[in-house]
Amino acid sequence: MILYDAPDVIRAFTEARGIEFPVLSDVGSVAIKRYDLLNRELSPDDRLGDFSPYGIPYPGTFVVDSSRRVVERFFQQRYQERFTASSIFLNLGDHIEGIDNDAVEIETNHIVALTYGSDAVVAPGNRLSLVVDVKPKPGIHVYAPGDHLYRVIRVRVDTPNFLRLQPLSYPPSEIYHYQPLDETVPVYQQPFRLVQDVTIPMSEETEELSVVPGGTLTVHGALEYQACDDEVCYVPSEVPLTWELHWRRLVRD
Repeated sequence: MILYDAPDVIRAFTEARGIEFPVLSDVGSVAIKRYDLLNRELSPDDRLGDFSPYGIPYPGTFVVDSSRRVVERFFQQRYQERFTASSIFLNLGDHIEGIDNDAVEIETNHIVALTYGSDAVVAPGNRLSLVVDVKPKPGIHVYAPGDHLYRVIRVRVDTPNFLRLQPLSYPPSEIYHYQPLDETVPVYQQPFRLVQDVTIPMSEETEELSVVPGGTLTVHGALEYQACDDEVCYVPSEVPLTWELHWRRLVRD
């Protein structure tokens, strides 16, 4: 982690929060400017009380491989918001041991689905992932995005209204030849994962919710899809989805 604060400030910060990984001091934002990460919406004259926010970077995470090469990066425009570590790993397609221990299984005539979140505990400013692992039953396919008129499988998030949604992440599909109509369409026949990233904004409402002892954040939505086999296309379906997350109080000091 690289921060623009002085070493004594960083030392107090890491000790107070029990942070054990290295945190580097970038006084003057030298490295931040070199990597063109400086938040240029702020000026040296901007003040938040006695605090000057000038010099802060856009918040983000670089992912490096074993050769120390940057292979991916995840950045946000707002300094109050952050990707969670689990969300980053999920977006990279990595498996996280135990993340689906509390997954909810849903079974229909056409598919079996597991739903879970990247994080069981969340706070205002978190960007996390809502996951649906889908397994079509033998002989069944569902539709991927593409140039066709079938209902594409998708995750719909309905409530709470304050969540800010990112585009739904789809894996690569396969091309299927539907013989009854002699057409080729993009589908999923093998197990696949849908990842819906959501951001919990920093607001009075979310801060008030996060400080309620034992408070939960319940996300309601649905899985929409149309399933077909080699002979029949079934009517479009909709399956209710729910994610139960626990609030963590935001620490500001």
